[in-house]
Parts: sequence; C-alpha cells; structure tokens
Amino acid sequence: MKTVEEAIAYIHNRPKGGRKESLYRMKALLAALDNPQNQLPKAIHITGTNGKGSVSTMVSNILRVAGYDTGLFVSPFITNFRERIQINNELIPEADLVATTKIVAKALVDVDKELFPDIPLEFEVLTAVMLTYFASKNLDAVVIEVGIGGLLDSTNVLSKTKVAVVTSVGLDHQKMLGNTISEIAAQKSGIIHDESTVVIGDLPAEACKVIEEKASGVIKGKKNEFKSGLPGQYQIENTATAVATVRAFDQQISNHCIQSGLNESIFAGRYELIQPNIMLDGAHNAQGIRALYQSLITSYPNKKISLIIGSLMDKNVSVEFDEILKNKWFNIVLVPFVGPNGRQGLSVEKTIAMYPQISTVSNWHQAVEKSRASLTVLTGSLYFVSEVREYYAR
Repeated sequence: MKTVEEAIAYIHNRPKGGRKESLYRMKALLAALDNPQNQLPKAIHITGTNGKGSVSTMVSNILRVAGYDTGLFVSPFITNFRERIQINNELIPEADLVATTKIVAKALVDVDKELFPDIPLEFEVLTAVMLTYFASKNLDAVVIEVGIGGLLDSTNVLSKTKVAVVTSVGLDHQKMLGNTISEIAAQKSGIIHDESTVVIGDLPAEACKVIEEKASGVIKGKKNEFKSGLPGQYQIENTATAVATVRAFDQQISNHCIQSGLNESIFAGRYELIQPNIMLDGAHNAQGIRALYQSLITSYPNKKISLIIGSLMDKNVSVEFDEILKNKWFNIVLVPFVGPNGRQGLSVEKTIAMYPQISTVSNWHQAVEKSRASLTVLTGSLYFVSEVREYYAR
C-alpha cells in the first residue's frame, strides 16, 4: 500500500454488511490498535435522520474559529474521499491517510483471523482509521457524525462524549433501525451516555419522549438568533441546533466567534448553486425532500422549478410527490440510478405508473438539457449528487 488510491481501495474492499447485534467487531479492532478512542479529547457526537452533516460542519467551524484544534468526521463524501476526515477544515493529507490505513491494515491481519468469517466491515475500518489518526494529533475537540442510527454504529465507542446531538428523527433505514419513530429514536438515543449533555433539533413528540427518558435533560436551540450558517430554510433549525451544541460544549465561546464560524461554513451538495440556474441538494429521503420543497417555495416563489431525482429504492422519497405535484410551479423528472454495490434505485416505471404527470429520461444529462425551468434542482441520493457535482467540477 503506497498510494492514496490503494489505501482507499483497501477500505472500500472490506465487506459492506454484517450482523449488528453488538459492537464486538469494532471493539476487537480498536483493542488491537491500543484503543485510540480513549486517547481523544472531549467529543461532540451527532446523529439524526437529516441535518447531522450540516450541524457537524457548522459546529466544527465555530470551534475552529474559537481557537480549538478540531477533528471532524463526516460521511459520506461528495467529491473527495478525504472529506470524511478533517482537522480545522483541512482534509486528511494523502500521506497520512496511507500511513494510518497501513497501521489499521496491520492490526486487521490478526483480527480477521480471530473473527473470521465475521470480520470488520468497511465503515468500521474507516472509523478505526479516523480514530487512529485523530489520536495521533494533539486535538482540543472532535466532532463525530454517526454513520447510521447510533446505538450500534461503529462511532459509538467514544469514551469522552461531552455533547450528544440528535438533529432529527424520521423514517429511514427501517430494516436496521425499526419501523416506527419511537424505535428509530431509541437507536439514535444510543449515543447518549451518563456524562453527556443532550441537544436535540425539532423532533416529533414520540421521538422527544424516547430521548427525554434516556437523558436527564435536553437542550434545544433558539431559531433565528444568528444568521444561518448554510443556505436553505431547513438550515435555520440546523443552525440553531449547531449553536446550542457549541454552547453546551463551551459556554465561553463568544457570539462573534459563533457568527464568524457560521459565516465560514461550506457544505457541498446542500442547497448549492453550481450554476445560476442549477442547484444540487442531497435530499436523500422523504424528510429531506419535504424540507427541500419547503425551502424552494420560500426562496423561489412563483418560479418554475424542475426537480430531477435520482434516488435509492429504500428512501421513500415518493411519499412526498403528491404534495409537490399540487404546486403548478413544480415538475418532477425521474432518472434511473443505481447506488454503490448495486443498491437498488427507485423504480422509475412503477413510480410513473402511480404518478403519470411525472416524466423520465434515460439520464440526468438529458434531463438538464431539456429543462426549461427557472431553476433546475438535481436531488436524491447523496451518491447521485456526488456524481453530478463531480461532472460540473471538471
């Protein structure tokens, strides 16, 4: 393993899925690495159906401006794999990613033998790389975004979680997390530990009940106290959550540092205008599509808007189509999309049969060329948005 491409390929070539009854694989790997999670500074651990990436980005920027050397872990990436592991807004250097992956790979030789055939998975290995890298740096804080859920997520091994954050709770990843809001909230509340301060976003009542039973108390942010750190109406709530999180971490951080950090926040693929009339937004599930639609009707009243959607089957985005199609200013175009590892995309044929007013073309390039809308929005899976953004970045 000599190049960054080889290191990334090594991580991607790990198994993608496996049993999730416990964190035993993750703990075995970390033990072989001398438990780097115990060498980290105080952590902010962030979960949520939507908004966790935005909140993580704003929180880390505020801490950086306030003088904290801050590690940030987010997933997935949009244009560069190294976006997932950052320190003070700087992507992990290629040489460091290679060196750290080699350390983890060496530990995996014995771990794989011990646990075979149920060996550590791709995201578990990536998490171990992140923890090992951060432990090698003299950091003041780490901001860690959960992959999926919380209770059994590979990031839920942190020994110094000062602030646990739940940005939102909606129906997503039901096969892994449960079929009800309460069940999903229970999984997400798994990141709450005895010494953690708990910050929540705008959650459904049933989710609040579950989390309040787990926590000794919860904190909510105050909307519109600061100018939003990222564009889009849905970022008003995320900004309030980010500010509440920072204050829970350090009450001495000034309002000036908070606003400066918000102003410097950039998050690719979130309400991002890549051309004057073309927007990208990673509204990858029903809750996200709803938030995107509400932002668009506020930001672009009485403007013709075309939503070009490339979505995965299990994200249930179509449940929002009835509401969107009532609006005469909107039209929806579906494009075929297959996710990584052959993950099934939304069935274009079945969806159009249910919604005959929706159109389709063979690919998103044609959809953009044919669009006559004032604003064309490409949305759906974050993998789809990443593909589009990479094309326009050339």
